[in-house]
Amino acid sequence: MDVYWFEQSDRDVPLGEQWLCGSERASLDRLRIPKRRTDWRLGRWTAKCAVSRYLNLPRDPEALAGVELRPAHSGAPEVFLHGRPAPVALSLSHSGGAGFCAIAPAGAQVGCDLETVEPRSPAFLADYFTDEEQALVARTPAARRDPVLTLLWSSKESVLKALGCGLRSDTRSVNATLAGFLPRDEEWHPVSAAHIGGRTFYGWWRESRAFIRTVVVDPPPLPPVELGHRTAVKVRATS
Repeated sequence: MDVYWFEQSDRDVPLGEQWLCGSERASLDRLRIPKRRTDWRLGRWTAKCAVSRYLNLPRDPEALAGVELRPAHSGAPEVFLHGRPAPVALSLSHSGGAGFCAIAPAGAQVGCDLETVEPRSPAFLADYFTDEEQALVARTPAARRDPVLTLLWSSKESVLKALGCGLRSDTRSVNATLAGFLPRDEEWHPVSAAHIGGRTFYGWWRESRAFIRTVVVDPPPLPPVELGHRTAVKVRATS
């Protein structure tokens, strides 16, 4: 399974709203808190740019307005192209002024998460993590506990997004497992997480610029590929 990722910062988002469709502008108008508006615009911009690259679409504001994200009943984003379902599965996250998006072929269950590496309290660890995860954090050298804890949390969020339930479910219903030592590089490394319902999701994680990024997909994915300006993805367009 091929999976692609794309990232933008809040500095990349245009000031105007021409790249939003009418329903998206209405949704934005209902948001009154400035931070929520900023995060919402960042997420939509990141996802629209990712879809345009994945489907090899024009990237002018009018074309981007034809790419619409609608919330499913679960709240997960679904992509429509000029009002019709697009042949993609998408997951979206943002943190610390950065937006992160993962895209896979239609029908895949994909979840991604972006988290800022930061200290978290012992109460957070006790309340939201399984006994096995807590033991893993306890065995980790102090200098790497914050990244490990952030990675475990991010992996759990990605799985719950892939399942379509998000943080409405108990995070202890997912147990994340790391493959050995946590390296200090910017490469993608494997991760897996088992859900209490019996399913195991496989994916990848990466640490860079004080962020942890995770992507999980069912069926299991190859290492994620960045959607750059020259990425060529062969996707059958909707008829």
